[in-house]
Amino acid sequence: MNHRTYGQTRDCRGCRFWSEMIAQVRGGGPVEAMCLAAGPHAGPHACQYTHGRMTCSAWESGEDGAIDEPRVVDDEDDT
Repeated sequence: MNHRTYGQTRDCRGCRFWSEMIAQVRGGGPVEAMCLAAGPHAGPHACQYTHGRMTCSAWESGEDGAIDEPRVVDDEDDT
């Protein structure tokens, strides 16, 4: 099940700073992921596990996925 909404909601599920790689489920509860907002983007939940329905002032659209989402790199263009 995909818990990310790719910017469609103004909560952690839609935020680009909600980690794709650092997540947990405790006691059968909801998915919690690390908030990766840092520096000038840091909000009140930076470097903490948050559940998808939380909100804060650091929200930025995650329409392209999380900032730590794995990407396929095309090495053929390197010469």
